[in-house]
Amino acid sequence: MQVSRLASINLTFRPQYNKISWTSANPYNKRWQYKFKPSYYSYPRDLEQEHTYVKKPADSYDAVPLGWAWIQDVVQRYVPSFQCLIDRRHRLYDTFNIYVLPAWAIGFYQLYDLGIGFKVLSILPVIMFYVRARDKVGDPDFKETFLRDILYKNKEITELFNEETIQVLDYDCEYDKGYQDPEKFPEFNNKFWRFFNADTHMTSGFFKFGDVESGATMTLDFKTMPVPGKFRYQIGEPFYFYSLRANITHNGQHKEVVIVDEVETLKKIRPFLLII
Repeated sequence: MQVSRLASINLTFRPQYNKISWTSANPYNKRWQYKFKPSYYSYPRDLEQEHTYVKKPADSYDAVPLGWAWIQDVVQRYVPSFQCLIDRRHRLYDTFNIYVLPAWAIGFYQLYDLGIGFKVLSILPVIMFYVRARDKVGDPDFKETFLRDILYKNKEITELFNEETIQVLDYDCEYDKGYQDPEKFPEFNNKFWRFFNADTHMTSGFFKFGDVESGATMTLDFKTMPVPGKFRYQIGEPFYFYSLRANITHNGQHKEVVIVDEVETLKKIRPFLLII
């Protein structure tokens, strides 16, 4: 009776230390990962091992390592955010972040004990750096539903790709490093704007689609830029599609469809300069 009771206790407490973790090598499934905080549910043991044989109950551990729940909490909740920071750290290498904010914080920290005002002024640049880093290193969060709506309004695309049968095969989107061509984008020659920015907040990427019924494949190359809103100092859309080109292959035939022409778009609308 005592053995049965101990077994039931083990079964009761074991789910508290287990959770299920899902991973994928496809970057499309990892986009915006810094926004989603995985919750706790059962975790399969020996996740990295191939399932080449059926394991016996004796192969399982009697207990997980000490602090397993805390370790997995850090791995699943915080590591993706820090990974974004490491991968896009070049976006923070502007003069304001590198020189002004550290000098501001260190300077007022010397007077930290004199009053609450100096305490606030020494903490404020640290908060500003955190907010700027959070906004700059996150995954580009454009409106994919708006992009799909543009695609389905094109007759050449809807002939081969159906909304219910289209599948995403590959995906990539990343911020463009450095400044753009000064002849093509003279707006970015602004020295005051360059003081606060290390790049232009413009992105480039692609989608690879496939349709399970028609067998057609499509590589959609796109470019985005921030555009102004209704008022002079108001941003309208941070990821405006100013270039969309689809390369479609079907039954051995290839064709290019220009959905949004870059040259014509830049004649009508120009990029918005984000300062802070």
